[in-house]
Amino acid sequence: MKEYPHILYPQIEIVEKNLIDFTNSKTGFTESYFEQKLAKYFKSHILKNVVINDGKKYPYQPDYVFHYPEKNLYIDIEIDEPYSYYSKKPIHINDNKRNEYFLQKGWSIIRFSELQITKYPELCCKVISEHIRNLTGENIWIEGFHELDNLNIIKAWNFLEANKMATNSYRQTYLKFLKEIKEKKASINIIADGIFLNKEIQETKQILESESSIQEFNQSAKTSIFSKLLVQKFAGYFKNNETFDNKIYIEFTIYISNHHSFYNFSFDTDFIEMENYIINIYFVRTNEIICFEIFEKIKAENLKQVVLIADDPAYPSFLKTVNKTEIVLVKKYRESFMPNDFRYLTIDSLIENSLEIEYK
Repeated sequence: MKEYPHILYPQIEIVEKNLIDFTNSKTGFTESYFEQKLAKYFKSHILKNVVINDGKKYPYQPDYVFHYPEKNLYIDIEIDEPYSYYSKKPIHINDNKRNEYFLQKGWSIIRFSELQITKYPELCCKVISEHIRNLTGENIWIEGFHELDNLNIIKAWNFLEANKMATNSYRQTYLKFLKEIKEKKASINIIADGIFLNKEIQETKQILESESSIQEFNQSAKTSIFSKLLVQKFAGYFKNNETFDNKIYIEFTIYISNHHSFYNFSFDTDFIEMENYIINIYFVRTNEIICFEIFEKIKAENLKQVVLIADDPAYPSFLKTVNKTEIVLVKKYRESFMPNDFRYLTIDSLIENSLEIEYK
């Protein structure tokens, strides 16, 4: 019996990589949500609305393609639903013919159930990352995922089970939650320069390791604890609009360079709920210069209430272009490159406390 995630490895080398654009009007309801997660972790490697150019009028179209040119790697990423949303017809009962098509092209295939990518998108990204590591031998793809649990296996449905799911409107049990997420805009955005944050964590650990009064400390800074400390500090700085189930919705985005290890900062879950806050955490891998990525995000999304965790000579020129009331800085206390005429917090105590240090 098939299970999800369902992973298939090709038995031949890549023989087909000629892709052309092909717009699909039947995009699944959950795909645009999962696409945000894929873009965060595999930016520039994810392709959508493409097919193999083999002359077919109605070609097989992957939901998403992971393409890694340096390793000549193609992965067909599929999201399987038990039945059609409108017709209620059972689907994905037997995808063998479709699977064989991509395997014969030298592609590998990863199939997730719709439920998995809706409720556990980060864990699905971990599965993809481990698969890439297995095929390439490169550990960089699994950095940042090292403390996540493994994705729970889900048994695939048969025709009778899919029919029963349709009768009971099974998909609505989780799509209702997803719809709410898609319609909400974060009231507050926390954005971190991962290189700066990683450096501060390393330096804090080195200092604390030499202190005889410290009994032990965790190897990773927990995002849940770090986030709680941030929330407690900046709660009074912004207008906190209740935007999600009578709670304040926050997005926490950490930019990570592909050229730097980031084992020291990890997250506990996709959504962290604390007090009257809900925090949605993203890790963005990028080959670009992180400060420019952050500038682009703030400008393109017209973000107004931002907590910026960064400290670098490149940032002050950008900060001259924004309203001082729209950004709170989290920066170094001494020898900082960041301006002092913004509201700010110092990062030292936040990191020390988020390491869960236990003193004698």
